[in-house]
Amino acid sequence: MPVRIGCLNAELILPSCGLWIWGLLCALLLAGQSGACPPHCSCTGTTVDCHGLAFKNMPRNIPKSTERLDLNSNNLTHIGKDDFAGLKHLRILHLMDNQIVTIDRGRNILILSIIQNSVLKALTLDLSENAIQMIPRRAFRGATNIKNLQLDKNHISCIEDGAFRAMRVLEVLTLNNNNISTIPISSFNHMPKLRTFRLHSNSLRCDCHLSWLSQWLRQRPTLGLYTQCSSPPNLHGLNLAELQKKDFICSGVFDSGPQPCGLASGSCPPMCSCTNNIVDCRGKGLTAIPANMPEGMTEIRLEQNGIKSVPPGAFASYKRLRRIDLSNNQISEIAPDAFQGLRSLNSL
Repeated sequence: MPVRIGCLNAELILPSCGLWIWGLLCALLLAGQSGACPPHCSCTGTTVDCHGLAFKNMPRNIPKSTERLDLNSNNLTHIGKDDFAGLKHLRILHLMDNQIVTIDRGRNILILSIIQNSVLKALTLDLSENAIQMIPRRAFRGATNIKNLQLDKNHISCIEDGAFRAMRVLEVLTLNNNNISTIPISSFNHMPKLRTFRLHSNSLRCDCHLSWLSQWLRQRPTLGLYTQCSSPPNLHGLNLAELQKKDFICSGVFDSGPQPCGLASGSCPPMCSCTNNIVDCRGKGLTAIPANMPEGMTEIRLEQNGIKSVPPGAFASYKRLRRIDLSNNQISEIAPDAFQGLRSLNSL
């Protein structure tokens, strides 16, 4: 007796003996259709919209034809080198409002995956409102076609020499609302097409190592508006571009100038105090655990802040830690290996 099957929105009249074969075919076809778009996301044409879905990991089954991918407002903390493998047509990637912690030398967010595996044109890379703390040397190696890079509203405190060197066609660069205190000389000289540049609302230390930036801004009066000094006290709140070279003085404390982010790990976080191997960041309005803290510290005070999560390996570099105080925060997530390797820890 014939059997009617409606798996493909049409009735197929088949011999009953072949039912299992066609049932399997229908299942495979339907699985292929559902796999064409990541679960819970919406896909229209070459646009994949996965924003606001609380993803902690990169969604799978992203169509290879994707040109625009929206991952805004999720809980992503880590992007691996293979997460975007095969997306050769990707042009616009939105990662705003996540919990991405760092641009790692080994993984180089989006560089090993997107940049080296795609032919990119007019790429917009939005990493604003994350928790990025450092931009190491050659972090964007190979990113020769990115035109719009947005890094505002992060926790960036360290930029290594050559971090943006490959970005010669960059037109938009936003670094405002971070914790940047100094920038290596000539960091932006190789960006002849730059038309939008924002650096305001940082912690710029206007000493002899930053005098180059004042001249650079004066030569480009439409860029970097409202870029102001945070220290020393006599220059606090003054526009960098209005200062002269004689105003930028080194006191001897910071004469070494900008250091590689790895070496800067021995420095005290901005706004915190560091004495006798104790780092005190109580009540400083922090929303993430600071980077580059002194490796020899034995105690870290982070209570009374707005820290929301403790990412993997957050304290891995601080082997001498005996006490960590995270009380009175807004922590909702702690990575399983957040405190791994801290053999001296006796108070948490």
